[in-house]
Amino acid sequence: MALEAINKVKLAEEEAIKVIDEATVKGKTLIMNAEKKAKNQYDEILSKATKEGEVIKAKFLEDSNEKCKPILEKGKKEVQEILNSENDNFPKAVKSVIERIVNFNGNS
Repeated sequence: MALEAINKVKLAEEEAIKVIDEATVKGKTLIMNAEKKAKNQYDEILSKATKEGEVIKAKFLEDSNEKCKPILEKGKKEVQEILNSENDNFPKAVKSVIERIVNFNGNS
């Protein structure tokens, strides 16, 4: 009778060890799967945020270019007006600038 009880205890211990080993393997598998799922979700969220950021950046760039157009056009117009003005004024202006530089720097 005692031998039979000891054998039953041994079988129960072996069964318990099997259950623990299986639970350990299942636990590790669950952890690995959870880590993979978390990484995939992270990558997906990061990709989505990056795409949204690019869209926002492109929109702001487009908006800023639209706001700058009048300023650029005005500048181009002013440059063209200067270029189209009488050429007689340019030599006088150049001479005046040179005189100021020479007078400022001494007898160069």
